[in-house]
Amino acid sequence: MDIFMMGGWMMWPLALISITATAIVVERFLLFSSCRFPTGTFSKALQQAAAGQLSPLIAELEKVGMLRRFASLLASDGPGQEASLRIEGEAVVKRLETRLPLLSILARLAPLMGLLGTVLGMISTFSEIANAQAGINMNQLAGGIWQALITTAAGLFIAIPALFFLHLFQTRADNIAASLSEAANVVLEAKER
Repeated sequence: MDIFMMGGWMMWPLALISITATAIVVERFLLFSSCRFPTGTFSKALQQAAAGQLSPLIAELEKVGMLRRFASLLASDGPGQEASLRIEGEAVVKRLETRLPLLSILARLAPLMGLLGTVLGMISTFSEIANAQAGINMNQLAGGIWQALITTAAGLFIAIPALFFLHLFQTRADNIAASLSEAANVVLEAKER
């Protein structure tokens, strides 16, 4: 807590960014954990679907709660199936990508705010030194610089894990989107034969 207070008032916005980013990461982690996309058996089920056996692919997708509606649309027939699959696939991806833009903004904002805190701290330190009557006190200078750099370190401590999880979640969402698109194309081609 001492280090937090020594960082100055800019530590409060950084703490808010940290709490928000952590909440997003935990919430998205729980969502992606519940959406365990079948990777090992998915390619085999796709091959079976290409051969006309749709039930293994549909059964694999139905195991994932978020994909049950997509799986039921794959099983159904009728006009507009392609559009329905596209719309449902986009809805799934949109749910997966919810809050990721905010996490991206926070990950980029944290180091900038940390840098701003450092610059403000340096301005304050050099202002005090300029107004000092009895020359430069090296302890005061070192203490002021040390204090100013705390906000930069805090911003980086927030941004690095946030960017890591952002990339992880975005990659998972992209992979699921590609797999859903591939499943829809395979099923639609199989039904046209």
